Amino acid sequence: MRKSISKRNVTRLGRFSTSKAVLFSMILTAMSGQVVNATDSNAGSEQTIVPTITVTATRTMEDISKTPSSVSVVTAKDIEARRVDTVADALQMLPGVYKSQKANGGLQIRGFDSTNTLVLLNGVPMNNTFNNSVDWETIPVHSINRIELVRGPSSSLYGGRGVAGVISIQTKQLQPKQDVKDIHWHGQIGYGSHGTRNNELGFDARVSDRVSVGMSGEQRKTDGYPGFFITGRAANIRPTTVTVTPDNPVPQTKDGSYLLGSRGDKSYDNKSLSTYITMKLRDRESLTYSYLYTKNRYAYENPMSTITVGGQPVFSGNVKVSNQKYVALRTSRYLGYDGLKEYHSHNLQYKNDKNKIQATFNMLDRKKDGFSSPANPNTPNYSGSGDDSFYPGKTINLDVQKVWDRRGKHSVVAGFNWKKESFNQKRRELTNWRNHSSFDSTTYPGGLYEINKGATSNLALFVQDTYRPNHDWAIYSGLRIDRFKKFDGQHVTYDQANSRYDTVNHGTGTYTELSPKLAIEYYVTDSLNMYASYGHSFNPPPLSQVYRYSDIVKANPNLDPERSDSFEIGLKKEWNTKTTLNVSGFYVKTKDKVKYLTYYDNSGNVDYKMYNNVDEESRRGVELEVHHQLSSKWSVFGNYTWQTGRIKHKELPNTNASEYAEVNYDIPKHTFHAGVEYTSGKWDALWDAQYVSRRQSVDDVTGQYGSEDSYFISNVAVNYKLSKEATLQFGVQNVFNRVFFSDEATAGRTYSASMKFKF
Repeated sequence: MRKSISKRNVTRLGRFSTSKAVLFSMILTAMSGQVVNATDSNAGSEQTIVPTITVTATRTMEDISKTPSSVSVVTAKDIEARRVDTVADALQMLPGVYKSQKANGGLQIRGFDSTNTLVLLNGVPMNNTFNNSVDWETIPVHSINRIELVRGPSSSLYGGRGVAGVISIQTKQLQPKQDVKDIHWHGQIGYGSHGTRNNELGFDARVSDRVSVGMSGEQRKTDGYPGFFITGRAANIRPTTVTVTPDNPVPQTKDGSYLLGSRGDKSYDNKSLSTYITMKLRDRESLTYSYLYTKNRYAYENPMSTITVGGQPVFSGNVKVSNQKYVALRTSRYLGYDGLKEYHSHNLQYKNDKNKIQATFNMLDRKKDGFSSPANPNTPNYSGSGDDSFYPGKTINLDVQKVWDRRGKHSVVAGFNWKKESFNQKRRELTNWRNHSSFDSTTYPGGLYEINKGATSNLALFVQDTYRPNHDWAIYSGLRIDRFKKFDGQHVTYDQANSRYDTVNHGTGTYTELSPKLAIEYYVTDSLNMYASYGHSFNPPPLSQVYRYSDIVKANPNLDPERSDSFEIGLKKEWNTKTTLNVSGFYVKTKDKVKYLTYYDNSGNVDYKMYNNVDEESRRGVELEVHHQLSSKWSVFGNYTWQTGRIKHKELPNTNASEYAEVNYDIPKHTFHAGVEYTSGKWDALWDAQYVSRRQSVDDVTGQYGSEDSYFISNVAVNYKLSKEATLQFGVQNVFNRVFFSDEATAGRTYSASMKFKF
C-alpha cells in the first residue's frame, strides 16, 4: 500500500473532478479510436506510402490487421504531429500503455514496466544491463522513422524480457538509388516551458548509385521543475541541540506530515549524435553500419526550503512546530544526486531481401552510467566530499534469421541469437561530489572502495511456422530455446588494515528456457478476423540483483528468471476503410516473481537483505480501440483499457515475507485516450486527451504529495506549413492546468514552440 504525504505546491490546491472526467471520456468513446497512419516520411523531402504492416510481430512482413497480436504503429508523421520529446511520449497514447506524468516518467505496457519489455533500436537491445530498465530520454526521437509496439508474450521469437511485448524502433535511413545523387537537410529549433530546449540538425545524402550516408545531432535540455519534495514528522521530545522558530507556520498535510521543501529543479541535458552508411552490394542486397553516441547529465538544482527565519531559508536544525514538537531538518535531504550517462552503440546489419536473409551484429557500450551524492553537506550549495556509484555495462548481440515464404501452405522463419551482457559497478569517494573525476585517494587508492561485477551469455535457436490450410484459417506455432550462463560474478572490497583488495567470487550457473507460442486466426470475412493465442515468456533477473553487494544487501547468484504464461483473444474489424475496431482480452500468470526481502537473525534483528523468487502474480485486462475517418480533413481516435493485477505472496521463515494476497495498485485499472485531428492545406492540428485512474489503495489519501492520483489531461498541437521548407509548430500540454500527483509532483500546463525545416 502506498503512503501519501504532502501537497505539491502550497499555493495550488485545485483538484479535477473524476466524475467529470469519466463522463467526458464516455462521450468521446462513442466516436473515437486509435490513429494508425499509412503515410510515412523518409529522410529528406521524399514521401512514401507505407503499407500498414508489421515486421516485429512475426519477424516477417504481415498486414497489421491480419496478425494474431495486438500491434500499434507510430510513424514519423505521428511524432511530428504530437510534438513529443521522447519515445515514451510517442507511445503514451496507445492502448494498454500508461506513462507516468512525473519528470522523466517511465512506461507501463499491460501493467508491466520497461524491465519486462524488450526495446530494440534498429535491432540493438536498449535495456540496461544493470537493472533491465530503459533510459527513454537517451534515444534520439527526431531521427525515428517508425515505432512498432507488439503487446503480449514475445519470448518465442525474441527471448528474455519480452513479457509485456516488444518495442522496435527504426530510424530514418535513405536508400541508394540508380542514377540519383542528392542531399537533404533537416533540422529543428525549439523552446518550451521550464527552460526546455529541443534542437536538431542533420542531413541524408545519396553519394553514388550504391552508397548513402546520413548524420543527425540532437539536444534536449530542460531546467526542470521542483517535483521531489521533502517531508518530516514531528517529535515530542525536546531536542538538546539548537532549535529554530520559523517565521510562519510550517505547511502540514492531511496525514500530519510537514512540508519542509524540495530538492529543487530536476534538470537534464541530453546530447546525441547518430550516423549511418548504407552500401548496396547487389540488387536487393545491402550492408548498413550505424552509430549512436549519447550523453546525458541529470541533477537536482536550486533546493528550496519552506522554513525561513528572518526571511532567510533554513536547511538544518530542529524546527519548532508547536509547544512541545519539533521537526528535524537535515541538509543532506535537500540535495539529490548528480548523474551522468554516456552510451556508444555500434550496429552492422546485412539484408538480402531476395533470399530473405538478415543478420545483425551490434554492441551497446554504456561507458558511463551512474550518479554521485553528497557525504555530509552543511549548506544547500555544498561542493565538498561525496560518494560516486557508477555501473557501466556492455551488451554484444548477434541475430541471424532466414525466411521461407509461401512454401505451399507454410511460411517459416528460423534463426539463432547470441548475446552477452555485463556490468562493472565501482564505488568511489570524491573530493567534490559534483565532479565525477575528483577521486579522493586519502583513504582508498584512487578513492575506490568497492567493486561489483558480473556477466551472462545466452545462445538461442528459434523457429516459427505459419500454416494456412485455406483462406479462412492461419495457425502460428513457434518455439525458442535459450541457454543462459551466469559467470564472472565478483565482489571486491578494500581492506584498510592490510592495505589490499579482498575478492569474493560468485559461482557460475546455467539454465535452459523453452518458450513456445501457439496462435490461431480465423478470417470471418475480408474485413473481420478473430484470433486466440498462448505464449510462454520469461524475464532474466537484472545483474544487479544477481551479483551486487551493497552495505547489508547480499547478491543472489541463484536467482531464477520470472516466468509467465499468457493467453489472449482478439478481434479486428474494418468498415469501408474509414473505420477500424480492435478488441483484445489478455490473462497473464507469472511465477517466481522476484521480491526484495529482509532476513532476520535469531534475535529478530535485521541480518541482511536480498532479492529472491517468492511471489506469484496474475494480470488480466481488456483493450478496445476505434478509429474513424470523418472526412478527408477530420479523423477521431480513442482507446480504452481495463486491467487489474493480483499478487500472491508466499511465506518464507525469518523474513518479512508472509503469506497473503493483494491487488497490485501500481497498475491503473482504467486508462482512456482519445483525440481529434484536423488536416487541411498548410494546417495540421491535433487535440488529444487521456484519463488514468488512481494507482493506489482506495484507503489512501489522494491529492497530496506521494499519492498516485487519477487525472484527466488534454494536449493541443498545431503545425502550420510556412513554406515547402519550413513548418511552425506550437503545443500546449495539460491545457487546463490540472494539479495532480504521480508519486512526485507533476508539471502543470506547459508550452512549446519550434520551427522545423527541410530542404
